[in-house]
Amino acid sequence: METYLIPVEDICAYHHVEINFIRSLEDFGLIHTTIKKQSVFLPIDELSKLEQYLRLAQDLEINLEGIHAVSHLLNQVQDLQDKITFLQNELNYYKQLNQH
Repeated sequence: METYLIPVEDICAYHHVEINFIRSLEDFGLIHTTIKKQSVFLPIDELSKLEQYLRLAQDLEINLEGIHAVSHLLNQVQDLQDKITFLQNELNYYKQLNQH
């Protein structure tokens, strides 16, 4: 499967952000870019994360350390939601077995 790439320069121009911000996000391990032919690209599946981090930085004026912390907390919440869904499904399965 081919990964679609967006030039980071285009993202910076569209969102009015410096490329250093994107580099900093990558340094923090929050996003991953790809280099091809001496140009930096962002995989399309990273775009929603980047836009979320941009909103945190621009709208809420959260610094990179804060964005990193928020990202970590959001990942933990998602993990907990996944576990709850799994447990609910398992409970429903056993309820159905018990009814028969």
